[in-house]
Amino acid sequence: MKINSKFLRTVFGLTVFVFLLWLVDLRKVLATFSNFSVEIIIYLILMSIVLIYVSAFKWGLFLEVLGGRVPVWRLFRLYIVGYFANLVLPSYLAGDAVRSWYIGRAVGQHEALAATILERYTGLVAMISLGIAASFLRSFVPWQIKVSMILIGLGLVAVFIVALSTRVIGFLERYSLLRPMTKHLFKIQDALNLARRDCNLVAKALLFSFAYHLLTVVNTIVAAIAVGWYNPPFFELVVVLPLILVIGAIPISPNGLGLQEGAWIFFLQSVGASPAVAMGIAIVLRAKSYLIALFGYFFWLAEKRPSVCTK
Repeated sequence: MKINSKFLRTVFGLTVFVFLLWLVDLRKVLATFSNFSVEIIIYLILMSIVLIYVSAFKWGLFLEVLGGRVPVWRLFRLYIVGYFANLVLPSYLAGDAVRSWYIGRAVGQHEALAATILERYTGLVAMISLGIAASFLRSFVPWQIKVSMILIGLGLVAVFIVALSTRVIGFLERYSLLRPMTKHLFKIQDALNLARRDCNLVAKALLFSFAYHLLTVVNTIVAAIAVGWYNPPFFELVVVLPLILVIGAIPISPNGLGLQEGAWIFFLQSVGASPAVAMGIAIVLRAKSYLIALFGYFFWLAEKRPSVCTK
């Protein structure tokens, strides 16, 4: 059943992707790649390395407080393994679950999961905060986008409150079938609270999160230059990128295939890109994520070796 479900989602994603290529005009999209150069490819690769390193370093900050110091290089490799997991497993959160499980063998599973949740959550907070701030600083942004950003922000607040509420877990504990799970939830919640009380840690994590999402804008600008769009507006990209990424995270196709490309076309047109250029940017960034996933496969093979320490 799971295989059939993944097959259907893959077919759906490919169908939408091909339809978008037809809608935009494949020849125009291919023409955007005539600007590609070795120099641009090097910049794109360097941006990926920097982005993953920043994420791995921030993840390490939480792990150090909750479970123990882990070399950033190891976290960097596991982050890349997460790209591979996201590509081959049905859930969008598969990458987070896989990298958390592997590092949990060294620092403890509850601590690793809490650190992974916090690393991801602080990133979302920074991304949405930047999007909301930029949307109110730029006059072009329609009210629908502003409302969408605010609703997503409120959703993050609600998730934070629920995640730290002992009442919610206490309610689940009333049901005997859920009791084995609740003891794990309490341990994860304890770890979340421990990290939350460390103001210095939270401040550092948010600082790295803001830096990361500003770098994602730079990454998009490099991809834009690669396909011939030489003057993409920085602040406008700060506004639309969170929405594109949120839409791409909807789990109805593998890695948001087709869905995310549609979001790129829709939102980048609103900030001055042609449909062909927007599709070109989407393809460049997707190809880059697939290349990272390929490296993730080899790192995953290395992780499977019995020499990996366990706890």
